[in-house]
Amino acid sequence: MSDLQVRQEPLRIVPTAVATRPWRAFGGRASLHLVERHARVGRHLWLMVLSGIGEPLFYLLSIGVGLGHLVGKVGGVSYTAYVAPALLATSSMNGAIYDSTFNVFFLIKYAKAYDAALATPMRAPDLALGQVLWAVIRSALYAFAFTGVILAMGLFHSYWAIFVLPAAVLTGFAFAAAGMARRRSCGAGRTSST
Repeated sequence: MSDLQVRQEPLRIVPTAVATRPWRAFGGRASLHLVERHARVGRHLWLMVLSGIGEPLFYLLSIGVGLGHLVGKVGGVSYTAYVAPALLATSSMNGAIYDSTFNVFFLIKYAKAYDAALATPMRAPDLALGQVLWAVIRSALYAFAFTGVILAMGLFHSYWAIFVLPAAVLTGFAFAAAGMARRRSCGAGRTSST
């Protein structure tokens, strides 16, 4: 292998735009336009956002309070206080995973919103980053609302509870990124059979 081939090998693996400006590979400011689009649409679909906040509350009331009378105390705390952090994590996860899986499918297949966005100067990494940001925002909204419910019910018994919101946002980010990575791998793995 010649010296010229060795120097050009990374350019065959990594696109030139990414090799020269690696920070642009993860999306740019244009991704905020997609977040704004989702926020504007979300204003009209407030009932859907409200249902995502109400779902873990109903679980807490049915399982935590209803079943809690039968179970009693777990580890010195009530069963409701025991399951509340798990329901908070579930709420954060659901908010992110719904937005990064089914919502992306709907926007690609039926709404054709990504086709319209790609007709503008936005690029695919901008769309991916914007979708992940919106999923994290939605997940944080669910976690924040549910944390308020847990506080109002007096279910936090430790000062370590101040870390539940950062942990919930991190959980939302992990599931949003995994959902978007799955979307990418579904389209990248197809090959044509001849």
